[in-house]
Amino acid sequence: MDLAVETLMIRRNQGLNCLNNFDILPFLDQKVDGETYYRIQNSTLSFGFCGLNEMLLALFGEGIENPDANKFGIKCLEYINARAKALQEETGLRWSVLQTPAESTAYRFATLDKEQFGEKAILQGDNGANYYTNSSHVPVNSDISFADKVKIEGQYHKLTPGGHIFHAFMGESYSDPDALMSLTNKIARKSDIGFWAYSSAFSFCLNCKTLMKGLSNKCPSCGETADVEWYDRITGYVQQVGHAKSANGGWNAGKRQELIDRRRFEQ
Repeated sequence: MDLAVETLMIRRNQGLNCLNNFDILPFLDQKVDGETYYRIQNSTLSFGFCGLNEMLLALFGEGIENPDANKFGIKCLEYINARAKALQEETGLRWSVLQTPAESTAYRFATLDKEQFGEKAILQGDNGANYYTNSSHVPVNSDISFADKVKIEGQYHKLTPGGHIFHAFMGESYSDPDALMSLTNKIARKSDIGFWAYSSAFSFCLNCKTLMKGLSNKCPSCGETADVEWYDRITGYVQQVGHAKSANGGWNAGKRQELIDRRRFEQ
């Protein structure tokens, strides 16, 4: 189904994302002050999700931007929160609901659904680079106003206490500090957004070491085209995209397409 609920993702308060690598088990099993370092009762079991917007499109023909469809999205998250609360009482363990970062999940799930359902799959992207809209975000290419994006996504921050983020993808021009401070005050004082980040893309020429604002295909200093690397926020952090010919890492095809699709807000 389009709304993928990932259960039993074990998260430690100290920042361990998930116990899917058995190489760390000896470290977690060590004794500290006579007790095992990792104790499940001190951990948080989390419900994460990906593709809420596409689920709404599949059910109602309208996405998260539509007020009526969005009401069902809110109900879904309220149900998951109620389930988390019930599990806390049943198990005595801590449960929470979060916006899954989905650096790879948004692309992987979309790719699998495309293979299984073909044209019936409701996805973002095109040409073999499909992806799901992350968690309860508004689609990155939506043409709604910044204020409406804040209003819609803020409703879900109250329902994802385990972790959430609002992305403000800014334009390539330099942001005026006073205008940015004014926007920050409005978000902090007049919205339900719990955590947000201002992000701008930039490029770096690996040949002459020139740093450029925005996504550039050619270095203005030396004319290099093959080895110009892109950088932007993939989810919660900035990472190299893998655009340069000699890049040794980068984003998957779905995330690269999302990067191209991102609408950037000018102040």
